[in-house]
Amino acid sequence: MTEVSQDELSKHNVSGDLWMVIDGDVFDVSKFAKVHPGGPQIMEQYAGLDVSTEFYELHRRDVLIKYSKLKIGRLSGAKESLAADPNGISDVPFAEIPAFQGQSSAYFKDSHRRLLQDVRTFVKKELEPIAEAADLAGDYSDRELQGKLGMAGLMVARMGPGPWIKQAKELGIHIPGAVQPEEFDYFHEMLVHQEISRLGRPGFIDSLGAGWLISAPAVYNFASDGVRQRVGPQLLRGEQWSALAISEPFAGSDVAGVRCTAQKTPDSKFYIVSGIKKWITEGM
Repeated sequence: MTEVSQDELSKHNVSGDLWMVIDGDVFDVSKFAKVHPGGPQIMEQYAGLDVSTEFYELHRRDVLIKYSKLKIGRLSGAKESLAADPNGISDVPFAEIPAFQGQSSAYFKDSHRRLLQDVRTFVKKELEPIAEAADLAGDYSDRELQGKLGMAGLMVARMGPGPWIKQAKELGIHIPGAVQPEEFDYFHEMLVHQEISRLGRPGFIDSLGAGWLISAPAVYNFASDGVRQRVGPQLLRGEQWSALAISEPFAGSDVAGVRCTAQKTPDSKFYIVSGIKKWITEGM
């Protein structure tokens, strides 16, 4: 990587020619300044300087990852990074739930912090690198990724507390943060949804189990014991993907208004399903 001297850095501090240093890395923000949410003036004010402290008072480290293409070199003799663990808890005001930044809470405990950091690590390692390209291309999560989500506990954890958490642990599925089944609550579930939503790619996020999450619970709550025992483990491990087939042209998602019928064959071995579906969520 190109080494930039302090003297060279200080020369780039005028409108249209703006360099700045963050964690020892030199960024050319000359063009970016025009689209910066705070306007170019703030960039011009700090151009030619090391702005690590100011940057982390206002931003998450994710921003540097997103705009890494602006990095042009490394400052000569740069000190060690000021950045915290990118998978850790940010000190940026309002970037985290206040309970994780020191405020007292009756709801969030150490198990919630562990779960958050565990899920964040998975998201950054397995999902962030592919999210943007997959979303723009309209790519659907493949079976390998579905299996990773299942075994990492990111499917069952989004079902919320229930007997499925205990079953998942017995199946060898990792429960994020090593949270015990009896401890797992709706705040744990919420944190998993939150960390995945940070990807900011709605289409890709939906491909990670939007339909699964509205259909798998139906299997566990309403299916027969035989079906649960046969299908449940496959769903939790991400080996099979479920879909909710309700929407019809005449009923939308009004379950009470569906016209689809299911009649048993004379030998009672099968069902003949007749009807029209407008779409099937997750039906790919």
